[in-house]
Amino acid sequence: MINYTLRQLQYFVAVAELGSISAAAKQCHISQAAMSQSMDELERAVGSQLLVRRRARGVVLTAVGTDFLLDSRALVRHAEEVQDQIVERQSKLSGPLVIGCYSSLAAFWIPVICERFTMVHPDLQVTLLEGDGAELQERMLKGHLDAVLTHTRHLLPRVASRTVMSGRPYVLVGGGHRLADRSSVSLSELADDDFVSLDIPTVRDNQLVNLRMSGLDPKVRWSSQSFEAVRGMVARGLGYTVLVQRPPVNLSYDGLPLSVLEIEGDVGMSDVCVAYTASDRPSLRLRAFLDFCEEAGAEKERKAGRNL
Repeated sequence: MINYTLRQLQYFVAVAELGSISAAAKQCHISQAAMSQSMDELERAVGSQLLVRRRARGVVLTAVGTDFLLDSRALVRHAEEVQDQIVERQSKLSGPLVIGCYSSLAAFWIPVICERFTMVHPDLQVTLLEGDGAELQERMLKGHLDAVLTHTRHLLPRVASRTVMSGRPYVLVGGGHRLADRSSVSLSELADDDFVSLDIPTVRDNQLVNLRMSGLDPKVRWSSQSFEAVRGMVARGLGYTVLVQRPPVNLSYDGLPLSVLEIEGDVGMSDVCVAYTASDRPSLRLRAFLDFCEEAGAEKERKAGRNL
């Protein structure tokens, strides 16, 4: 028999996130005394102290409370999803959907999501957040996001994912590079060239390792956190780079030519995927988003194939 209520779990999550019983009571529209009593009853029900109350300084979680918070969020979220599914089965998709997007994918995915997914489902409250793929996944595991668009090479061990688009790395050189007229290149041919690095954590931790495992130790000469700044430096002859995302036009922002070279031989793939919490059953909203990304990814691949 379950000795605690869903309402108590909702109150506990509010107290833990706000760090104060009084603030949680205000947010939940109940009295401070009622909130404090609810926390006392929850601790008796689970048989452990979850909160340490500090006079005039709010509350902190115990070790047991920290673990229980993750479980509580999951239970509350699942209960909300069950309720939403009842509504969704009888009407259009509705409710909140918070999606994270790895920053280097944002320009390629966020516009099409905003145009095609949200317009088809106008009753969904879609929020899109950009950032580092690993950090976004950590936030997702804590219950703050529903899913994260990222690369398969960036996935954390505790998440599930669906691959939505293949991602084979390619070499990018400027129009005046000695290899610019080639259609493909062996990585060993670039051993003495300067490398322009997309300087974001997931690239540093994955792409450079991938290149070294593929037989090339890049000579990093220039770096930038901007995808287009990297392309611009390459276009100006400052070095080559290796990227995964492929804009449809081989020109830099200032109109200088670029040349795409396929990599000869084996190289680690970095497919685009949607990561979601493995322990949760995807809601109808999330399943609709997964299906949309799969369809959009297939369309992007068809267009890329026509442009090669």
